[in-house]
Amino acid sequence: MALRHGFKAEANRLAVQVRKELGLHAAAALQPALLADHLSIPVSTFSAAAAVDSRIAILLGGEKESVSALTVHCGPRRHIWVNDSHETPRQNSSIHHELSHALLQHEPGPAFDPRGCRHWDGDVEAEADWLAGNLMITNEAAWSITRRRLRDAEAMACYGVSKQMLTWRMNMSGAASRRRTA
Repeated sequence: MALRHGFKAEANRLAVQVRKELGLHAAAALQPALLADHLSIPVSTFSAAAAVDSRIAILLGGEKESVSALTVHCGPRRHIWVNDSHETPRQNSSIHHELSHALLQHEPGPAFDPRGCRHWDGDVEAEADWLAGNLMITNEAAWSITRRRLRDAEAMACYGVSKQMLTWRMNMSGAASRRRTA
C-alpha cells in the first residue's frame, strides 16, 4: 500500500509533538505505557483476559502468532489488548501500532467481512505501521543513535525495539548510511 503524499514527514512531526507534550526530547525513547496513559487508553494483556475466559488462552499458545494486539472500541473509548506471549520489543511495536490508530483518529471498522474473513484496510494499517515506527524511533532518534555511535544492542535496549525495527527506522530516516554497526 502506498502512503498518501506527505504522510511520512507528518508521522515524524506527530511523533516529535507527542514527545513534546510529554516533556521528552525529540530523540528520547517513548515507552508505550506512557503514551497510552497520556491518551487515556488502557492496555491489558491476553493473559489477563485468559484468566477470565479460558478460550483466550489459545492466543497465548498454539495460535500465538495469529494476533499481536487489538483495540476494542466502546463508543469513543478504546481499550488495547496485547499478546504478552510475544517478546517485549514486539509488544512495544504492537501497542504503538494500536496507539497510532488512535492518534490518527482512524475510525473502527468491522472485524470480519461478510465471508467471515478478517477485514483489512491496507491503507489504514500502513499509516499505523509507519507512525508506530516513528513513535518508537523518530528521525531525530535515528540520527542520535548514529551520532552517539550506539551499537545495535544498545540502541535496541534504549528504544525497546527489535533488530528488524531498528534496521528499518535507521534505513528510513537516512541515518543508516552514516552508521557503523557492531
